[in-house]
Amino acid sequence: MKASRSSFTSLIVLLAGTGLLAAACGGDDDTAGSAEQTLSLVVAQYTEGTRPYWEDLIAEFEDDHPGASVDLQVIDWGNLRSQVNTMVQTQQLPDILNLNFFADYAASDLLYRADEVMSDEQLADFVPAFAEDASFDGVQYGLPFVATVNGMYYNNEILAEAGVDEPPETWDEFRDAAEKIEALPEDYVPYALALGSEGGSGEFGTWARSNGGDWMIDGEWTVNSAQNVETLEFLQSITEAGYTQPNPGQTNRADGTWPLFAQGKAAMVYASFGTRAFMEQVEEGEVDYGVATHPTNDGTEPSTHGIQDYLMAFRQDGNQQIVSDFLAYFYEPENYSEYLEVEGLLPTTGSGADEFRDDEEQAEYIELLEYARFDPTAEPVWSEVRGTLDSDLGTGVSPDADAQELLDRIQTLAESGE
Repeated sequence: MKASRSSFTSLIVLLAGTGLLAAACGGDDDTAGSAEQTLSLVVAQYTEGTRPYWEDLIAEFEDDHPGASVDLQVIDWGNLRSQVNTMVQTQQLPDILNLNFFADYAASDLLYRADEVMSDEQLADFVPAFAEDASFDGVQYGLPFVATVNGMYYNNEILAEAGVDEPPETWDEFRDAAEKIEALPEDYVPYALALGSEGGSGEFGTWARSNGGDWMIDGEWTVNSAQNVETLEFLQSITEAGYTQPNPGQTNRADGTWPLFAQGKAAMVYASFGTRAFMEQVEEGEVDYGVATHPTNDGTEPSTHGIQDYLMAFRQDGNQQIVSDFLAYFYEPENYSEYLEVEGLLPTTGSGADEFRDDEEQAEYIELLEYARFDPTAEPVWSEVRGTLDSDLGTGVSPDADAQELLDRIQTLAESGE
């Protein structure tokens, strides 16, 4: 799956919802509508447009729901988690929260189930992979909010110079393309590999899934599976062959591989769609690029690394109806689409994806959402496992590395949290 540079540019620059105002399933603590109620809304600041969007939406919501009011807090990502932890500790919980994790709160029985605050029609509109990722112990608590997916960016000019007509779809094609690029007289980096402490687990996870592996399969930890060991050995082999930049095990994305690609020095790189820190460099460098899913091995189905943030509703006396009303209002197509346009992100709903599919230039990017696979963020031990992966994975591509031993050790850590 690939897309053109012009189509992706339009998506991120002008980067829907359920379209249903049906009342969500009610509970014993329902009130008669949302009259004379105040809803507390805490959201993350994504861009300079975040606060203006929410202020406008809230004004319209309050006009349409007499007696209802919304107390808005917009908090930057650097301070969000600590401030939310303080809210929880002091029992000053918001009614609706926007955050990138939810399982801890679900496990503590602080959240409404999704079906308590949204209708069946609304819930069915979420892209299944995103809804599953918003579930804890088989029950959906998180509400898929916004998404991005990571993929392989490639420099059209370098590939053409090397005689590579299409981005590689298999590992064999990838290695063949890298060999041809490495043989060019210019000092190009065939593939800029980032296995450093910032994001290394995400990049390796994508390569592992392209080989039929994953961190967990069918509820069991599989960090040290045969597929994952083979994947790390493959990355080690392309490093030793000179198909990456020097020291990929110590290279991060934002200050390492992304600049190499933006400067026209790297032919291929792993990056997330719509990340402005990446795209602004690429546009400034006037790189003629395309994007595709990662090449796969042994007939594995293509996938992308999906990342989503959530909305969640905290269970408090008397707030269920106003929470339901506000969520239904936000996920209306016009309101949800406008938010995506403001923030430059992708939809988590089928109807939202359908709206973007109407634009032929954007359709290929939306289709990549269907390939999204996620890290096991609902597992309590995942944060520790991911931290170890990010700090240690890079050692796995050194010449004398033992991939099996490294992944065995991390497997043991993962299993200790069960």
